[in-house]
Amino acid sequence: MCMPGDNDRGRSVGRVLIIDDDALFSLALGELIRQEGHEAAEARTLAQGMEEVRKSDFDLIILDVQLPDGNGLDLLPKLKSLAYGPEVTIITSSCSNDGAELAIQNGAWDYIEKTDTPQSLRLSFLRALDYQERKLSALPCLREGIIGSNPKILECVNSMARAARSGANVLIYGETGTGKELFARAVHANSPRSSGPFVIVDCASIQESIMASELFGHRKGAFTGATMDKPGLVLRADGGTLFLDEVSELAMDMQKSFLRVLETRSFRPVGDDREVSSDFRLVCACNKDLQELVAKGRFREDLYYRIKSALLVLPPLRERADDLPQLVDCLMTRVCRKNNLPQKIVSPELLRLLSRHSWPGNIRELANVVEALVASAPMEEILFPPHLPRDLRLQFVISGNGKGEQIERTIKVRADSTGEVTAWSEYRKRGLENLEERYLSSLMNASGGDFRQALTLSGLSQARLYSLLRKHNVR
Repeated sequence: MCMPGDNDRGRSVGRVLIIDDDALFSLALGELIRQEGHEAAEARTLAQGMEEVRKSDFDLIILDVQLPDGNGLDLLPKLKSLAYGPEVTIITSSCSNDGAELAIQNGAWDYIEKTDTPQSLRLSFLRALDYQERKLSALPCLREGIIGSNPKILECVNSMARAARSGANVLIYGETGTGKELFARAVHANSPRSSGPFVIVDCASIQESIMASELFGHRKGAFTGATMDKPGLVLRADGGTLFLDEVSELAMDMQKSFLRVLETRSFRPVGDDREVSSDFRLVCACNKDLQELVAKGRFREDLYYRIKSALLVLPPLRERADDLPQLVDCLMTRVCRKNNLPQKIVSPELLRLLSRHSWPGNIRELANVVEALVASAPMEEILFPPHLPRDLRLQFVISGNGKGEQIERTIKVRADSTGEVTAWSEYRKRGLENLEERYLSSLMNASGGDFRQALTLSGLSQARLYSLLRKHNVR
């Protein structure tokens, strides 16, 4: 399924807002920005510009000086104070020294003339977007269990960190099992609301008849069985984050009710005539194309645009195959710890077989396979293909026919390239060293390079962890 937000240029998609009453110039500049693979929105007045920044977050705002309802330079301090910290470029028909000085003093990225060449304009906004991306990528980020270093997953992590620091509503697309809830928790953990509650609403599992009561709560006696007042999930999220999982399953009537809640941040519990308010940040997740549902009349267009101020598109596991060894190691560690078993080594032969599978169930399917492996060989130190349950092994062999070599080339399998059979002690030693190195890389990745956090996660002593890091040259 083709999702919006895909970028084949190998860099983040920047979001640019052009506030300018010159329609022809705005259209031309917007097209120039889109040709570079970025997104562009337009506003004709200061008021429209402020409405846009309230609805969504931008990496760069290109602001005209003379606008129908005021001077753009007067809006500059307010734009620079936005929580998500956009860059602002002032653009004018005629530059003045006073205007340039005022713009730079108030934090403008650049002060340029509309008569500059398209190449000069292009260079200015590309440099601003590049600076913004570098600035955001340098910020500390809690990954909350998100594993991997594939470029696609790193792009999602960067987008998540940027969205988390704004107050924008976030929509997370992804196939079943790709980790949408993990990313939603990461948005919450990296946001100013991290100390508040994180409330999950599984829209697919709540019956339509009781959805209003679950979301908005009810008063005693509102319906049969309502024996006491009950606060709804929206109120419980006050001061924190409300996560609507599988938001596409909301009924049309509930979509209309929830749109009003987003606009007013207030609602009425079932059976009450008083308004109740809740200050929450909204994160939604979906495995269906909402634009397609909007076109079919099954999802409200106005609600769709409200919930997608920031968009994350998670890649399926088959598109980040080079992360498979790291994911297997982390999942294996988690399962062994949960069952009080010693750490196990996944043999190159088994990893090679796993790499040939297309993983339609993504990481959730991989986690179930790791559980099955441990259950079938609880006392084995090194796991081989025969330790897979027979039906799974057959399934993987069949699914891998004809494409195993192609996938294997994308995965760095640490194995003996000579194919020679060595002494058991040597094979075991090499396997343990490979496991140590992969674990340490995963550990430092998960801790963001923070040694103290790595100590806490690993449970190792400071001397032992330092010794292992030096041994394997893991920075």
